Amino acid sequence: MGHLAGWRKTWRSQSPDPKAVATPAEQRRLFEVNNAAARFYRRELLRDKTGWGRDFLRKGGAAELLESESKWTVGYAPASRSRLVDHLRSQGFQLQTIRNAGLGVVLADDRLIDRFRHQLMLPARNHRLGIVGFTGVREGESGPYYSKSPDTQIHRRSGSLVGIAEQRDLLSDGASPVLVDNPLDAFAIERISRLAGGRWAGIPLCDAMLSLEQARMLGVHTVTDTVIVLITNPGKTRETAAEYLNDLTATFRRVQAAELPRGHTAASLWQAADGHQRLHDNLLVTRPLTDYLPSRRSRRPRTQALHPDPPDLGEHPTVDLP
Repeated sequence: MGHLAGWRKTWRSQSPDPKAVATPAEQRRLFEVNNAAARFYRRELLRDKTGWGRDFLRKGGAAELLESESKWTVGYAPASRSRLVDHLRSQGFQLQTIRNAGLGVVLADDRLIDRFRHQLMLPARNHRLGIVGFTGVREGESGPYYSKSPDTQIHRRSGSLVGIAEQRDLLSDGASPVLVDNPLDAFAIERISRLAGGRWAGIPLCDAMLSLEQARMLGVHTVTDTVIVLITNPGKTRETAAEYLNDLTATFRRVQAAELPRGHTAASLWQAADGHQRLHDNLLVTRPLTDYLPSRRSRRPRTQALHPDPPDLGEHPTVDLP
């Protein structure tokens, strides 16, 4: 009886125990169930012609992600009680595996229901680019609201990132990672990069601080020594610049910042008249992120040029972008 009570207490926990030791076979099943969930979410997004997820992407200038050949495996968690759980069960996955992957939560009557519902879904990957969890995106009153998979036996929020696998070709060819908050900005940066010679790759942090482990992950998949923090809110960036620097300078020799015009994001520029060119030009002009630290701001007037000399445009001129 005591054993049964203990099992129920563990089963009913809202989150799996990340400290529990999983066998190699159990770990393999956790990766498999996350991949199956990613395929399910992608299918739901592509076949739901009127859902919130499609509207969010279209309004954000990212309608290309709705094409079946898109590199981004963005999906949609339907607004249903247990459609994902039922689908995964039909694929042969045990309820315990679904729960341990952080894909379901247990009700008081021991039923397992979907953790994510009515959200755009972004796969989160580990340093080997395996899908270990998800970041869900909802539309809040003051902007996107994010929910993330709990820590599990294969997933830790501080040890996973969104967007690396989808832009691995850019990063391996020398693109500088550009850290943003909103995934719509990351999508815009990736598209402008592919139009302009592959200079950048947008990495969305989704309202989370960067960890040292995540910075090292970026370093593993990046060949350049430069990382860029995109600034759309100077006040917020000044508050967090020191935190970024502590982790990024351990991996990258040059930690730069690119600032957009007031009132704009990368996604809004992408959709504006002549916005492609303006976004491209603003990403080209960077300065050290250390300039945003309070101790450095007082030493450098805001009116001083960002570069003592014009930026080196190399083989990528800033003309005639579509």
